[in-house]
Amino acid sequence: MKRHYILYFLLCCLLSISTASAQTRLYIRGSAVPGGVQQLTRFSTKVSGQYTFKFHGKLLPGDLYITTTDTPKSSSRYYAPKLVDTNIVTEKADYSLKADSVGAEWAVLFEADNYRFTVDVTNKQVSGELFVQWYEAWICGGCVEDEQGKGTDQEGHWQIASGKQMEQSWEDRNVFEWTGLLKGYSYNVEPKRFKINGQYGWSPKVLHPFAQDTSILTAKQVWYNGSDDYKWRIINDGYYRIRINVFEETIEGEYLGTELPDGVRVTPEVEADIRVEGREIKFHADNAMTVRLFSVDGSQQAATSGTDVTLIAPERGIYILSATNGQQGTTWKILVE
Repeated sequence: MKRHYILYFLLCCLLSISTASAQTRLYIRGSAVPGGVQQLTRFSTKVSGQYTFKFHGKLLPGDLYITTTDTPKSSSRYYAPKLVDTNIVTEKADYSLKADSVGAEWAVLFEADNYRFTVDVTNKQVSGELFVQWYEAWICGGCVEDEQGKGTDQEGHWQIASGKQMEQSWEDRNVFEWTGLLKGYSYNVEPKRFKINGQYGWSPKVLHPFAQDTSILTAKQVWYNGSDDYKWRIINDGYYRIRINVFEETIEGEYLGTELPDGVRVTPEVEADIRVEGREIKFHADNAMTVRLFSVDGSQQAATSGTDVTLIAPERGIYILSATNGQQGTTWKILVE
């Protein structure tokens, strides 16, 4: 009898290994899934022959099953949490493969549109979050501006101050776009490479490709906070349009040519003087702008227009200041103490 148990255990181990290595599709099912079933998006990884699977979107209160088939079948395998009723919003939770759904459910406690989770087949883990909206994105690299760090002990090294801020879409606040000139500046380190930061700084939010020197013209997916400092690469000097969706973790690039096409504008760089005095935020720009103040949850707190304006923050905290003249615009993160 003991021998039969050992053989059964070895068979289960072999099943787990073969299923993980061969899996190219995963689904979620259950009462927490709008429509009852949805296929997860397959993402590349730096591990050859393996994938991760991701979900981005709305979930409902209820149970969620991660499984290999879109309907229950005898061949279905379930990615079950090691701890019963583990919340899908989890930093890292180990899973095991099961042949039935008993005890394989993941818990969703409340309805929200901003659920995002990843099934890591290589490490047999699930990690999930409620995605927090970005308010800025910056293209930084050797191809965005010449002579970076000149006259300092950082000559040729990438500088945050040389980064180009992307424009946030008003239709979808998860979308950022930038149009401008990229060139292989030989003065700089890694002259044809770039990456994208989620703030005016090198951390904590960074977007990478899954492989070094991925062409921006063929890029589709981003590696959020990748463990390797991979960068995208341009082949030709000229004007590019780059678009990212930071929630869905996608990117696309278009080469526009050595001359800017008629009717296409470069993304402008707005220069402004901003001072915070108590709860007063004083804004000055050379051109008249419509200036809006938002709390971090996206709700508007104040708005006005002009070249010299003052907005009042209702209380201490972090705010987002947006300025636009209808053709150009940008945002800043403001701390009111």
